[in-house]
Amino acid sequence: MSLQLIDAIQCTHTTDREFMALLKLTHSPTPEEVVKRFTKGVEPEIVVTKENVPHICQYIMPGQYGRNPLVFQGKFCIDFYGKTGYEAKHLFERSFELLHDRRIVQPKFHSFLCVLAYDGDFATGISGVKGYKGIYDIDYIRMN
Repeated sequence: MSLQLIDAIQCTHTTDREFMALLKLTHSPTPEEVVKRFTKGVEPEIVVTKENVPHICQYIMPGQYGRNPLVFQGKFCIDFYGKTGYEAKHLFERSFELLHDRRIVQPKFHSFLCVLAYDGDFATGISGVKGYKGIYDIDYIRMN
C-alpha cells in the first residue's frame, strides 16, 4: 500500500512543469534524471552535496486503519534539500500547492483529501545544503 502512495506523490510532482523546473529537470525527464532528484525513502540514494541539490526524499510515516477497514489513515513526509533555505522552502511551497487540501488520484491509487500537518526547516549537517520538511495526513482507500 505504501509504495502506491509514494508512487502517486512522485507522479503528482513529476507531472507539474513548475515543480520540475524548480528541480532543474525537463517536463519529461528520463528515469535516470528522476532518480538523481527524487528518493523513495528516508535516506537518499545518492550522497547529497551542494553540487547535486535540489533533491527530495519522500517516505511514509506510521499510520493506522480507520473505523472502516478499507480506509488507511496515513502520514507521509517529504524532505526538500536545497543550496539555500529559500530554495528548499520554495520547493516545499510548490509541493504544498500540489498536495494540500487535494485528492491524490493515480492509477490504482485513490485518496481522500491530503492535509498538511507540519512544516519546518531542519538541519542537514551537510555544508552548503539546507533542508525543509513537510508532513501530511492522508486517508486513502486500501487496494487488495
